[in-house]
Amino acid sequence: MGAAMEYVATVLGGVGLFLLGMWLITEGLKVAAGASLERLLASWTRNRLRGLLSGTLLTALVQSSSAITVAALGFVNTGLLRFERAVWVIFGSNLGTTLTAWVVALVGIKFQINVIALPLVGIGALMRVFAPADRYRNLGMALAGFGVLFLGIEVLSSGFQHLGESFPLPDAGTPLVWLVLLGIILTTLMQSSSAAVALVLTALAGGLLGFREAAAVVIGANVGTTSTALLATLGATANARRLAVAHVLFNVFTGAMALLLLGPLLDLVGRLAGLWQLDQDPAAQLALFHTCFNLLGIVLMWPLEPPLSRFLLRRFHERQKSAVQLQFLDRNLVTLPDAARVALTQEMERLLAQYPEALVTLPAPDSRRLEQIADRSRLHTGVGDFLADVARQQLVEAQVTAFQMGWRLQGNLVNMDETLQRLNGFGLAMQRHSDWPVIQALLSNWFASAGRLMEQQWQGDGVAWPPNSPLLGQYESVKSALLANAMAGKISRQSLDLALQSLSQGRWLLEQWQRALEYYRQLSERDQTAIPTDATTATGEQDEDDNATESR
Repeated sequence: MGAAMEYVATVLGGVGLFLLGMWLITEGLKVAAGASLERLLASWTRNRLRGLLSGTLLTALVQSSSAITVAALGFVNTGLLRFERAVWVIFGSNLGTTLTAWVVALVGIKFQINVIALPLVGIGALMRVFAPADRYRNLGMALAGFGVLFLGIEVLSSGFQHLGESFPLPDAGTPLVWLVLLGIILTTLMQSSSAAVALVLTALAGGLLGFREAAAVVIGANVGTTSTALLATLGATANARRLAVAHVLFNVFTGAMALLLLGPLLDLVGRLAGLWQLDQDPAAQLALFHTCFNLLGIVLMWPLEPPLSRFLLRRFHERQKSAVQLQFLDRNLVTLPDAARVALTQEMERLLAQYPEALVTLPAPDSRRLEQIADRSRLHTGVGDFLADVARQQLVEAQVTAFQMGWRLQGNLVNMDETLQRLNGFGLAMQRHSDWPVIQALLSNWFASAGRLMEQQWQGDGVAWPPNSPLLGQYESVKSALLANAMAGKISRQSLDLALQSLSQGRWLLEQWQRALEYYRQLSERDQTAIPTDATTATGEQDEDDNATESR
């Protein structure tokens, strides 16, 4: 029993090394590619076939279907990727993840791992430490990840070889449904179908599983990848929820068909293995089975996807979000800096649009104004938390500059809300004095003019604020009128102080508005060149695909 526990510990260590290697590969390649992955995902999806190929190739590149799934969800959330295109990216990511099985079967199990793994770890570590550029340092991190992954495979193989001697094999009477469930559980716990499939491949090579039983566990591992998509949709938009349901339906449908057609599929794999001289290599045959049943799912879904998409688009509707909830920012975007920039611009646009009307009723106090300030305060907290999470990612210089603008813009908005709160307090204090009607008549026109100026600037009319704005001359005229009324005894000294402070705070608010507007415009200009949206990249090719879909 002690020896068996030692072998179990060895297997656990092998799984840990494999997962660590996968993480190093994914993070290293994602950062090394920079914004290129996001641009490719947004611009290479003009029709179903290109969406499928994009999902397949990008998943094969970063070695993580979960990363591509979460990226697609984030892009759909911000409107950078249409739902109908994102569906095929998700389907393609399932096919792309089968590359890991081939790497494990053809390289990890067949060769002397130390000959491959240790040099990869050494070279990768040296690149990570000494490379002159970030991109090469991150490529070194990915290279070291491949080495750690291969070491994990070796440890797994060693552990399963001995476990096969200590534990009985599942017999032919074991219900395949239980083995499928085992695969689902393994993938859900490890949050990596690649790790689960690698576990099954090494168990098959070590004699712990028969081929038919291993195939059933692989089917379950494929279905288990949907757990990541479901978790990522919590609090997401209706389109993201639709995409998660499409992902679940595709994987469950593919798994069910693979299980129903398991006999014919295994016969097909046997024939292909004979043609490709893999008939003596059960691990390679299992990798071939993994690829074949994912291809089967894609072929079956090709005619079914258009009606499925129409069904999901009809059944899922955007939930009405509260005004105090962030509309565009969610955690799926944190690891996608360029998409996060676009979402940040959209969120800031929604916030900025609320400020021009806030000056309309000044200098009179307004309880509704205070409620809006409190609501925006919660939104500012959410935006700040999002920016802090993004700042923890590895960002290139252009991204750092953009998010610094976001911080500055948020700071201007917070200053404006604090100013509005002070103005509300001044209004309450002035209302208690008998000369309030005189002060209100003098100040209300200026604040109304300031609100109109802000609205015109927000609508893009390009109306200037000092030194060319007529509002500056009006500001000085109101100030002179307040002083003249005080000299004539129509306004008390206390009221004059409050009125002058209100006027000064109003000018300060306008200055904050100008800065916020300038940061917003710079941020939005950067976003126009960051990632092309699915709409802007759409050409006749996309329209042709859409027309074909509609005709079906």
